[in-house]
Amino acid sequence: MRIALSTFEYDRNLIGGAGIYALELSRWLAPLCQLTVHSCDAYQTPPDAFAAAWFGAGVPNVRYRQLPRPLRGHGVAAFYYYALAHDPFEGCDVHLTNDLSQGMAVHRKAPLVQILHHLPSSELKQVPLSRSRIAITLLAALEKRALKRPQAIICDSSDTMAQALARYPEHAEKLRVIPNGVDVNLFTPADTPTEGAVTDKPLVACVARGLEARKGIAYLIEALAAAQRVTPVELIIIGKDSERLKQRMLAHARALGVIDVVTFVDSVSLHDLIALYQRATVTVVPSLLEGFSRPALESMACGTPVIGTAVGAIPELIDESSGVLVSPGDAGALAAALIDLLQDDRRVKRMGAAARRRAVTLFSWDNVAQRVLSVCEEVTLA
Repeated sequence: MRIALSTFEYDRNLIGGAGIYALELSRWLAPLCQLTVHSCDAYQTPPDAFAAAWFGAGVPNVRYRQLPRPLRGHGVAAFYYYALAHDPFEGCDVHLTNDLSQGMAVHRKAPLVQILHHLPSSELKQVPLSRSRIAITLLAALEKRALKRPQAIICDSSDTMAQALARYPEHAEKLRVIPNGVDVNLFTPADTPTEGAVTDKPLVACVARGLEARKGIAYLIEALAAAQRVTPVELIIIGKDSERLKQRMLAHARALGVIDVVTFVDSVSLHDLIALYQRATVTVVPSLLEGFSRPALESMACGTPVIGTAVGAIPELIDESSGVLVSPGDAGALAAALIDLLQDDRRVKRMGAAARRRAVTLFSWDNVAQRVLSVCEEVTLA
C-alpha cells in the first residue's frame, strides 16, 4: 500500500506532541507500507527540541518531500500550496493527514484518513475574549469543513471521539479510536532492579514539556508542600519555560518552604529522561487541561506508576491497578495520593509492573501502527 502522510512541524522552541506522533508513526509504518512524508518544514530535523535530541534525522525507509522553501515555515501559505498543487499526492492509495487544515487541501482522487488529536472548538469555552479566542474561532470553522472530507477519522482517545460525536454526530460512522503509541523497547524499566536501594527521599517526576499554566504545576507544588510535612520527597520538573512562568513557580515553592526539594530542568536527553522515569517513585501529571499526555505513557512503559488528573485521555491511559486519578486543581487530593504511594513501597512496585504491562499490551507502537494501517486499508475497499 502507498500512503502519503502530510504533517506540519511545530515550533522547535516549544514541545509538540503531535509532531513527535507524526515522526514516530512514520517510523513504525515504514516497514508495513510504501510511505512518503510531506512536510511544511525540513522533516529531516524532527519536529521539536525533545525529538531532535532523541530521534535523530528522520527514518531511513521513508521518502521525505518538503514544500518549497518560502512556504515551509508558514501554515497558512502551506495550506494554499496544498490546495493548489495536487501533484505531490499523485499515485498514493491513501492520504493520511496529521493536521485539519491539510485535510481541507488533499488530493481528491485518493481516500483521506484524518488524524484528530483534538478539536479546536473544544477550547472556545476555556479562553477569554482575545486574539487567541479569535484564532480558535477561525480554527473551529475550519474544523467543521475539514471533517466533512475524510472517509475515516482516527481520534487519539475516546475523549476526543466523544467531543467529535457531540459536535458532529453526522460523522459517527467515520470515527475510530486509535491511541498514540510508545516505543516499549526504548522506554523500559531499569535493567537493574532498584528494590532495596536506600535513598534519602522518594523522587516525584513531572514532565510537562512546557511550563504552561494549564499543566497545573502550581497545584503540584502545593501538594508537594503538604506531602513534605508527612514524608521526605524530592520533585523534578522537566519543561521549557514557554510562558515565562518559571520564576513565579520558584517563588511559589519558596513561599511554601519547598524550594530546596524542587528542581526545574529545561530539557534532558532521551537517555536522561528514561533514567528519570526509571528512578522516580511516581510520575505526576497534574494538568488542568490535557490532550493525550505522552509523559504518562512513557512513565508507564518504564514501569513507574502515574498520578494523573481526570482530564483528556489520562483516564484512558491509567487504571486503578497502574495509577491514581485525582480531580484537576485539587491540591489536597493530589497530596493525599502522593502520601499514600510514597509510604507504600509494595503498592508502588505492583502499580509499576501493572503500568508496564498496560503500556505494552495497549499502547506499543507496533500495535498502534498496524491499527492505523488497517484503517487505511479499510477506506481503499469502501
